[in-house]
Amino acid sequence: MRSRDLYLSMSGIDDAILAKAYRYTEGKKVVKFHKRLSFVACICFVLLATATAAAAIHHFWGRGMSGALKSSDVQQQTLTEQGQAIVYPELTDYSSYQVTDQGITIAPDTVVADDHFAYISFKVSGFDITETQEPGADVNYYLGDDKDSEASWLSGSSSFYDGIMIDDNGMGVYEDGSPLDPDGDGFIGRYLDENGDLEYVIQIQSIDGLNQILGNTLHVEFSALGVYGGKADFDKMVEGTWNFELQMPTTSNAQTITVNKDVPESNFTITTIDISPVSITVNYKVNGKVEAEDDCLGIPEFTGFVMKDGTRLPYVGNGGSSGYTDETDEYAVCMSAFDRVVDISEIQSLLLWPSDCGGLDKVEVEIQ
Repeated sequence: MRSRDLYLSMSGIDDAILAKAYRYTEGKKVVKFHKRLSFVACICFVLLATATAAAAIHHFWGRGMSGALKSSDVQQQTLTEQGQAIVYPELTDYSSYQVTDQGITIAPDTVVADDHFAYISFKVSGFDITETQEPGADVNYYLGDDKDSEASWLSGSSSFYDGIMIDDNGMGVYEDGSPLDPDGDGFIGRYLDENGDLEYVIQIQSIDGLNQILGNTLHVEFSALGVYGGKADFDKMVEGTWNFELQMPTTSNAQTITVNKDVPESNFTITTIDISPVSITVNYKVNGKVEAEDDCLGIPEFTGFVMKDGTRLPYVGNGGSSGYTDETDEYAVCMSAFDRVVDISEIQSLLLWPSDCGGLDKVEVEIQ
């Protein structure tokens, strides 16, 4: 199902349900992976400061990254200066990263990473589509230099940025905060920027025990660009070779916080959390019988935060994995990327679903 068909089919559904379902649109599916023992996926317009002899460098994250990972001007500057983000157009050798084939130029724009997750955005120039076409790409990506090794495996998702960001309630809005406005055919995307360029965003998760993202090399290979047809069929328009070898950041800014509190309506205790500005790992101890089903494990699932000023951010989670970490099923973990950059010092509580099987209301666990 294409994004416009999905949008029309949701007419009349309660907003709270839509908030949970929004991300599952054509070409933009963030898959949650359940696996035992080892784990296999804002716009903030920044005004560039006037250059003076004493002015600091203003790190501008591109349109795609700013939309995929909602962030303030200060957050973008901080993560870039700390080394958790890389802005490729600022590099002195940026031209060496630009690849042109068939009249189309693709170049990396922004990378943000931590120990377990990374977002990577690319600018695509010269690919001629209309404002009402939904672009797509054939792309492959892997870690390290041995493509055939298990250490190269990743889980992830990728798509062209559609001009839509997630608000504080988990709903899709346009970059300026205005509500989604489908045209007569139900098309809601705004893929092209003011220059007619596109941005492609990849979100990846490392596989626990096999590899790590920080300091590693990510290979990205584009082989075709096209559009999605009426039945979500991908129609290739241009085939070519656009290959990239990108060094990932080496800084995560992660913290470990001891919690030792029970998750209400479950038999799980949060022992610790490992949290960075862009993801969280919630570590659990199991205290009793867990009700699991064929497509879920019964493990509490992270979904959002309550901030110290009282602000509730119920739908921050943006894909990840969960599973048991030992043969006795006495310890478990839930790993989740964020849809925004988070100030860890301002978090009061976690919001969780007591079980990833559903059927229960969100619960709150204070962490600091």
